[in-house]
Amino acid sequence: MCFSDLSSCDLIGLSSSLAIAIGENLTADEASILSAFFTALGDNLAIIATKKSINETHLS
Repeated sequence: MCFSDLSSCDLIGLSSSLAIAIGENLTADEASILSAFFTALGDNLAIIATKKSINETHLS
């Protein structure tokens, strides 16, 4: 399975299901820390994707 093959609805459903499964047994503090971690991870992946896109555009 590749994430790019999933529809937007599938991705939303997957992320919601994972959040519920992961967060079910966490304290509020643990959930908050994990949430901040995944937000930072997503932001850094967005920076990497943007730089790759810019580099591919300039090399073409």
